[in-house]
Amino acid sequence: MKKLSLLVVLVALVVTAFAQKIGAKDPVSPTVNLKKIAVLPLMFRKGDSESNNKTAIDAYAATLHDAFTKLGIEQIDQAKVNGTWQRSTGQMFEPSRFDLPTPEDVVKFGKDMGVDYVAVSRCRWDVRTVVTWKGIQTTAKARIDLWIINVAKSEFSLKVDGAVTDSREKIPDWKAAVSLLILPITFVSGGPETPHMVRSGQLAVAKALAPWLEKQTPNNLRIGG
Repeated sequence: MKKLSLLVVLVALVVTAFAQKIGAKDPVSPTVNLKKIAVLPLMFRKGDSESNNKTAIDAYAATLHDAFTKLGIEQIDQAKVNGTWQRSTGQMFEPSRFDLPTPEDVVKFGKDMGVDYVAVSRCRWDVRTVVTWKGIQTTAKARIDLWIINVAKSEFSLKVDGAVTDSREKIPDWKAAVSLLILPITFVSGGPETPHMVRSGQLAVAKALAPWLEKQTPNNLRIGG
C-alpha cells in the first residue's frame, strides 16, 4: 500500500512538473525601444491659396510617412497629435494659416507627447503653363520647409528651409540605402497640373530627407540658445 501511495505521489509530481513546463511563459526577449515621431499637420498651398489637390497632397504625405515607416519609427495617431498640440500650446494647429510654429513650442509639445522626434513641414507649389512651338508646356516648382526635431536634445536633426524642386528635374543618384527608403517617383495621370505637382512634391521631400536618412546631418542646431 505504501509503495502504491509513493508511486501515486511520484506520478503527480511528474505530471505537475510537465504541466508547468508546457504552460510556462516564453523567455522574455530584450525590449526594443522603438523611436516615436509625431508629425504635425502638413501645410499646402498653390501660389497664395490653400491647395486642394488631394492627389498631390497625398503623394507628398505618403513619401514622408513611408520613409519613417521603413525606418521602423512609430508614428503617433494624428488625432492624438492634434489634441496634445492644443493642450500643450493652448491653441489648435491651423494648417490653413501656413505658419511654421516656433521651435520652442515644438520641443515643449514633443515632451508633452512623449516622443523622440517631431516633424514639421509645409509645401508651396508654383505651377506655370506656357505655350511654345512644341505645344503647351507645364511645370511645377515645390518650395518646402521640413524640420525633424530631436525632442530630448532640443536640437534640429534636420532643418530644411525654402528648398525648391522642379518637376522636370532628374532624380538624384541617391545611395542604395536611401533609395530603399523613398517611394518610386514617377509622373501620374490627373490633368496637366497634377502630375507635375505630384512629382515636384515627392522629389522635394526625398531630397530634403536624404541627408537625414544617410545619418550625415551637419552639426545640430541648438534651440533656445
